[in-house]
Amino acid sequence: MVLPTDSAALGDQTFWRDLAPDLPIGGTPASPDIELPTTLADLNFPAIGENLHGDGFFHIPDVLPLSVLSPIQAAIQALRDNGIPPVFIYVYDAPWTVFHALSPLITYFLGKDYALLPNLWAWNIPLQPGARGWPPHRDCQAPTRFGESGDGLDDVIMSLSLWLPITDATLNNGCMCVLPRGLSDHVPADAPLPEDLLAQGINLPATAGSVLGWTQDLYHWSNPVTEQVTRHRETSRMSLSLEFQNTVFDALSEPLLDSGKPPPFDERLRLIARQIPKYAHMETVALDVSNLPHVLT
Repeated sequence: MVLPTDSAALGDQTFWRDLAPDLPIGGTPASPDIELPTTLADLNFPAIGENLHGDGFFHIPDVLPLSVLSPIQAAIQALRDNGIPPVFIYVYDAPWTVFHALSPLITYFLGKDYALLPNLWAWNIPLQPGARGWPPHRDCQAPTRFGESGDGLDDVIMSLSLWLPITDATLNNGCMCVLPRGLSDHVPADAPLPEDLLAQGINLPATAGSVLGWTQDLYHWSNPVTEQVTRHRETSRMSLSLEFQNTVFDALSEPLLDSGKPPPFDERLRLIARQIPKYAHMETVALDVSNLPHVLT
């Protein structure tokens, strides 16, 4: 990830508006009024919850409309074309709005006073065999489920990750893979994932607009891009992820955010700048922070 030489432009809203003219930068409350092909009210939340509590993850296909995703796809590609890391997509209102549209789902698991953690993630995996997103990891090393029932159905969830494919995520371009709860729970915190368990991961190919979620103590990873990706003329895997927590627990990271009120432009830049070094433990990052505009430091 390398920023342009003239990185002072990154502090100028005009630069971002010219880069993605179809995406506003308003700093106003995100609109929950995205017209969803499958309305969240029609989803079977108890069944989704049974999957989350039992296996540690869920996969809901075709929730978000392509009409909303298309300008985000174009903007992420424009970022790549200009040598800018994809996490800068959070300069725009659109990602905040998309996740806020999922608030009924998040509320079901974390309560109505849930908070957004300041961990902003975005990927655009190159169409090169062997390229991949991140290797096996947990989003939180500490337990994120608490309960006494033993069957998981009465667990209280502390934190939840949502992962959204902006383009189709396939077996060839780097779809997600998860290790179900019963297996993830057997791996001690901070321990590497044994090869025999790695082979038992479940692939989660997902169409653009699907919603994937998991408790933050679940092992997951990106599959590598295969040689079949060009043969089948597939697109690169673009995806976004945000993390949410139940506020009855102490903050896992600060500042906690309100997904319905995305921060203003300058604060978004600060959050993104603070986030960039966090990619370094998973990706090779070439970034001279001293070249960033003052608002980012």
